[in-house]
Amino acid sequence: MADDNAYFADPARLHSGIRQIESISSLAQAMLKDFVDEVNATKHWPGEDDSFAKQVLPRELKERQGSTDTIQSIADAVVGIADGTTANLRNITETQDGNMDAIRDSGRGAGHHGKH
Repeated sequence: MADDNAYFADPARLHSGIRQIESISSLAQAMLKDFVDEVNATKHWPGEDDSFAKQVLPRELKERQGSTDTIQSIADAVVGIADGTTANLRNITETQDGNMDAIRDSGRGAGHHGKH
């Protein structure tokens, strides 16, 4: 029967997950760059200073900026997830290493002080 208070972590799987999250973040950043490049290529389509341009450009700029901000927020969130998971992995690894050191130290001490 499993102990409900048991703690288990698989650092190798966490590290693999972090690499995947970082890959997703890179893709999101590339999507943002591609989006900005493509939209910037069309920003002069409504014109520049005629009445139609004056009517359309403010809204187009606002929509473009909103879309760019949304993509950037998604990319930032993914980076935050990777950073948080990396910090958790570091904590897990340090805890596991510390526990293993304590077990080894305890074993060495018991060998010298135990009954024969």
